[in-house]
Amino acid sequence: MKEYSGQKICEKIFEYTELKNLKILEIGCGTGRISSILSTKTNLLVAIDPDENAIKKARANVSGIDFRIGSGEALDFPAAFFDIVIFTLSLHHQDSQKALNEATRVLKTGGKILVIEPIPEGEIEIIFSFLHNENKEKYFAQNCIDMSGLKIGKSEVFTSDWVFENKIDLFNSVFEYYDMPFDYDTTKEISNFLGEKINSDPIVCEDKMIIQILEVET
Repeated sequence: MKEYSGQKICEKIFEYTELKNLKILEIGCGTGRISSILSTKTNLLVAIDPDENAIKKARANVSGIDFRIGSGEALDFPAAFFDIVIFTLSLHHQDSQKALNEATRVLKTGGKILVIEPIPEGEIEIIFSFLHNENKEKYFAQNCIDMSGLKIGKSEVFTSDWVFENKIDLFNSVFEYYDMPFDYDTTKEISNFLGEKINSDPIVCEDKMIIQILEVET
């Protein structure tokens, strides 16, 4: 399996904001997949994730980034500390309202919050929902953005691809992604959803995301 979403996310971030010489906080960095690309544009990147094992892997594999264990719901930083706060596919994984409030608190005057979230209607998102449905959390996260009082300066839906060698690669990859045991009934649901595409070689599935640039109203 090959997925190009991380690179596409970073391209969109670079398109919408300058990172050089700015103090950046990435919330939900995981093992540093996206952090490693962001760090090519700034040497002032702090990246947090609540998963201790993920942070250990990030520290071992990526240099030049201040990786820390932490939650977006309770940021261990003083007020007005960062120029930019970025949620990389992570806002819906926590109490979105608390996380946005905390991001606003640590943001400098004139700073920006960038939120990148998966869209439930995307092809790869639908496939993953057969294993673990997070649609309720994703819709709630968007509602929190809309009700936050923050100005949405820019918003764009964009896509990327996940490429699987064949259906065996697809099934193995999605179950491994969630560290779940193989389930035949779930593979049938995925196959029915993809239709004739399930027998393609390779199988290309669309990943659908949205980037929103949030600013404090003045």
